[in-house]
Amino acid sequence: MPQTVRPMRSALVGLVFSLQLANGYEEASDVMMGKKINEWEAFGQASMSSTAASTWYERLPNVIVLDPSMTLDVLQAKIWAVQNATTHFGTERYAILLKPGDYPPQLLINLGYYTSIIGVGANPDDVKIPDLWVSNDITGQATNNFWRSVEGVTVTGPRTMWAVSQASPLRRSIISGELWLSHEEGYSSGGFISDVQIGKKLVMGTQQQWFFRQITFPTEGLWCWQGWNYVFMGALGLDDASVQKCNTGMPHKISQMDRTARSAEKPYLVLEDDGRWMMYIPGIVHQPAPGALLDHNPAYKLTMDQVFVADPEMSTETIVQGLRTKEACLLTPGIYYLTEPLEITKDRFVLLGIGFPTLVSPPGMSCIKVQQGLNDVRVASIIMDANTPASHDYTEPLLQWGDGTSHWSQVAGVASDIVARVGAFGYLNCELKRADTLVEFNADDLIVDNVWVWHADHDDCSDFTMAKGADMMDYKFQSDQCQSTHGIVVNGNNLVAYGVFVEHIVDGHMLLWNGEAGQLYFFQAELPYHSEKTLPERYAAYVVAQTVYSHFAVGLGAYIIDREPAYAGFQVSPYADLRNVVTVIIDAPEDTMKHQVCQESEEGQKCFAPQNCSWSRCWRASLPIIDAHAMTLRGAAWPQVPPTEKLPAPEIVKRLSGQETYRQGDWNYADFSMSRDAKRATRQFADRQRLRAQVVNWESHAPWLGLCFLVALPFLLTCWANREPVQVVRPPEAEAEIMLEEFRAEHLPGELPLLPELVRMPVRTRNRP
Repeated sequence: MPQTVRPMRSALVGLVFSLQLANGYEEASDVMMGKKINEWEAFGQASMSSTAASTWYERLPNVIVLDPSMTLDVLQAKIWAVQNATTHFGTERYAILLKPGDYPPQLLINLGYYTSIIGVGANPDDVKIPDLWVSNDITGQATNNFWRSVEGVTVTGPRTMWAVSQASPLRRSIISGELWLSHEEGYSSGGFISDVQIGKKLVMGTQQQWFFRQITFPTEGLWCWQGWNYVFMGALGLDDASVQKCNTGMPHKISQMDRTARSAEKPYLVLEDDGRWMMYIPGIVHQPAPGALLDHNPAYKLTMDQVFVADPEMSTETIVQGLRTKEACLLTPGIYYLTEPLEITKDRFVLLGIGFPTLVSPPGMSCIKVQQGLNDVRVASIIMDANTPASHDYTEPLLQWGDGTSHWSQVAGVASDIVARVGAFGYLNCELKRADTLVEFNADDLIVDNVWVWHADHDDCSDFTMAKGADMMDYKFQSDQCQSTHGIVVNGNNLVAYGVFVEHIVDGHMLLWNGEAGQLYFFQAELPYHSEKTLPERYAAYVVAQTVYSHFAVGLGAYIIDREPAYAGFQVSPYADLRNVVTVIIDAPEDTMKHQVCQESEEGQKCFAPQNCSWSRCWRASLPIIDAHAMTLRGAAWPQVPPTEKLPAPEIVKRLSGQETYRQGDWNYADFSMSRDAKRATRQFADRQRLRAQVVNWESHAPWLGLCFLVALPFLLTCWANREPVQVVRPPEAEAEIMLEEFRAEHLPGELPLLPELVRMPVRTRNRP
């Protein structure tokens, strides 16, 4: 429904039924001359279907529920049908739910695009499958094996092949045999694993990078012969010999921390023993013991009658109303063409996707907004695609969490397995799109757990054929003409991030971090290699604003595959503590990355070259930093960083005393010390807050305003009939400008006399918040 029609419709309904409408759609649907509005009726049917816990999925053809009592032929046919239906840029999405039990030993599971394998037992060993396989694609590589996931299963076979790249998480599972993350040949670019136990050896293969959290290591240890950047947090059984052997030839390839900072696993579905379907929401843990989690008891559960089950056939308004009336929303597989953002307005709300549901943004607007000040909101397993035409002047972030108007002392929530994309895709008519900022985190105390922000470097709109030996390096794709400014912008304080991937943003920084007390564990960025920008115009992959006192990051990688050079991979404040920084230059001269890391402060810029290079990989163990722990942070406390004894220690060049204050003494530090692009992002953010403060929410207030208008209408008509001319009183500045124009008009052309200073009013300025 067009945005201009919706307020008018609401106002008309409000004139007649404002009192009923104020109580919600469900009550209002039973009035209005005995008839029901179609969309309200659809919402009622959706609500009834969501409460029918045993049959919630029966109307959803892309939710495939398998039972071990089915015959092998039936099981195999259903799995192969899903595998053959999905393609790289296709529109089909599927969730395969495996009920508890042991599945036939001959069953083969080969996972394709946009498919989730989800064991729905309470624990991973409740669902046993014999096989799980993701192999190299038609190109002979695994670098395009995106958008697939596995969770909640035990794989009993001798070898599991998980040759994937970004946006392919493996969670809450047991791999009884060997786990191979690639074939012996063919490039691969993963990856994310959390809460997984491995029985035999873990083979990294050709994987360039990977993030592991809460993993129990096999008896046969870690095998790796390539790789650039591996981060292990809370790993049990990772022995020193394996680490040393893996680091041979490329020092500091592995970053290891025995404990994890605060974290939470993503929500998931469970079929309990009594036949009830439930949604489990794991609790937030602080530095848990190393290894896969032994306790999978959730912090709380939701029954399916508390969950709104959405499908792509529903209107956006129906889904939005479901968000308002339920405790959670389950987005089932498919593509959702939104007409307004999905806005979360309640504490502890859960927005969970299965089977890679894809939200297509309304032009100029977000896909998802989370209201400021909420506690423990969960958003998980969702793809968001930009749908704002490139010709537009501005668009909101695809995901906007909070507005930064207040600080919050509790955990604002967790964002898990999030994908945000901009590109020219066939299902969106190959049109050029834009995304100013793809993801924006403005709330404090957030946990970000596996996010991939992608400006597409290939698509299905450019007559390019994927084949073995096909080279995308010099090919001109339609997506190259799309616009993107920033990948991720962090304005909130005390944010902890695990597994952050950002690629090919063309007109700004990949990651811009303005908040205090931030922690990041594993970062991978690939600079845009189809961009024609020259060295002075290039942006950094990872930027921390100059005045940020507290920032800790481990395992950071920035890559460039380009003929055009970049100025620096990382641009940070002199207080930011970065450990194990990697830059990789592929198929280009070594000086393509002019500086590895630059520190920026009021005194100027200081840049650092790598400590060592091996092949195309250059690394730096740490940076010389200024220790600011004696300082009081604005709006945040110093974070609790897990023990760092297994990481290289930085050189402390200076320690600030508690008597020192923020430079400039002004909250509006962006004017003085941010880079030009940090300034631009901060100003855009502040401008949006001012606009929000001035815009009335007509959709929610229109019924009441219509009633008030009817009551006041006679009075307004009387006033209009008896009106008198109104004298306009101009402000002093306007009077001054008019006096100046009149003064000029009275004189002949030529040199004008000076205007008295009393006429020229001083210009007032206002600091941004």
